[in-house]
Amino acid sequence: MLILLLAACGGQGGGTRTANATVGTWNYGGQNVGIALVLWTVLPEPTHPDGFVINVTGPNNLSWSAGPNRSSVVGPAFWWWRNSSLIPSSGEYRIAASLPGNPNFSRTLQVDATATLPQPQGVTLQATTNTATISWQAVSGAQSYYVELWQLDNNNNLSALRFSWYTTATQVQFTQAAQITLPPGNYRARVFAANVDFTKFGNLDQAAQLDPQFKLSSALSSSAIQVQSTGTLRVLELPHQGPEPDAGTSD
Repeated sequence: MLILLLAACGGQGGGTRTANATVGTWNYGGQNVGIALVLWTVLPEPTHPDGFVINVTGPNNLSWSAGPNRSSVVGPAFWWWRNSSLIPSSGEYRIAASLPGNPNFSRTLQVDATATLPQPQGVTLQATTNTATISWQAVSGAQSYYVELWQLDNNNNLSALRFSWYTTATQVQFTQAAQITLPPGNYRARVFAANVDFTKFGNLDQAAQLDPQFKLSSALSSSAIQVQSTGTLRVLELPHQGPEPDAGTSD
């Protein structure tokens, strides 16, 4: 499960929706698709200390709870989650949560479990002496991307998330500087594609983005970069691995 939050100061426009959520599919390259969920809301007050839980029910007795979710910031905020252990079926889903300023939030929607985003293709890492560039091909139907740079353990499994980016481009870049450095080790990238624009969720009036069902996909880079003890970056080719749906998740 992955929980991510973005918040920004801001007021609430009159007559606008202040919360919405949607659920759908997560194409991570496994035999089946997983389930994905996203919530956007305008917080009139912090959720600390107790936070809130969001609940999803669906066909075939599907039941999923995510949380508690906490924020100390007032204004627009969003969270999103993914779960490969739950396989969605087509049909009606209900999402419910007791949100600050919206204690009875709920919605129902129809989900087509066969409707997915293609996985990002051509996820590559290139490196110069102190710069790493992560690039990929545009995904049909995607509105934005979320990119992670993970440090690997001794078995080349995702171990520690070092940097992440939201973007609408198909490339991000990391440059080591005096105050921004990577510890020695091997690093791999993961790219998520989404049919919503994550980069706009720090703004007001974003509820309509979540009216359709959510579609999420992801893929790992085929290569890694190595940070040597001197700080120099170089590219390493990695052996092919199967999908890693929940490896290295964070909250």
